[in-house]
Amino acid sequence: MLSVIHLENSRSDRVIWLLEELGLDYEIETYQRDPETQRAPAEMKALHPYAKSPMLRDGDRIQIESGAIFEYVMGRYGDAGLVPKPEDPDWPDYLVWMHFAEGSAMLPILLDHFQAAGLAGPPGTSTLAQMARGGMDELYAFVESSLEGRAWLAGDRFTAADVIMGWVVEVVDQRGEIEPYPNMQRYLAALRARPAYQRAKEKAS
Repeated sequence: MLSVIHLENSRSDRVIWLLEELGLDYEIETYQRDPETQRAPAEMKALHPYAKSPMLRDGDRIQIESGAIFEYVMGRYGDAGLVPKPEDPDWPDYLVWMHFAEGSAMLPILLDHFQAAGLAGPPGTSTLAQMARGGMDELYAFVESSLEGRAWLAGDRFTAADVIMGWVVEVVDQRGEIEPYPNMQRYLAALRARPAYQRAKEKAS
């Protein structure tokens, strides 16, 4: 059986959500962050030398990297219609968002996290803080404009790209910065209305 190696308050939530959307049987192995460092605990290094969440256990294999986990699960166990075919006109957009979530979107989020933690001087005053703020503004504007006139990011149907990008839009909401973006507000409400999302949130908490 598949097992999600789940770290509290992490991006592993969306792997659980994907498995719920796919209707697969799975277990959750939950680990708590180190109270001092807020990083993954030492026990996770026994599972994989790059002890980052999410990880997925499938038999003797430990799969890492969010995007790779998504492709692995859907390639091996079926995608339940969550992946457009290469001949589908929405396939290029799907590819962009699947990679954007852990690529371009994560850089400003991490930069802002580091500067807010005081790792680059007093929060909000460093060059890094200015770069992070500019990057966040660009990120928000891009996602908002991409949702203009469409229900989902990769066309008119829900795809796995919405699962992996949902975490990014939730970050905007958690930061209290989603109010100026009506398209993202509508989109997030639609994500949260999905039964699989609700089941995943309950199980991940």
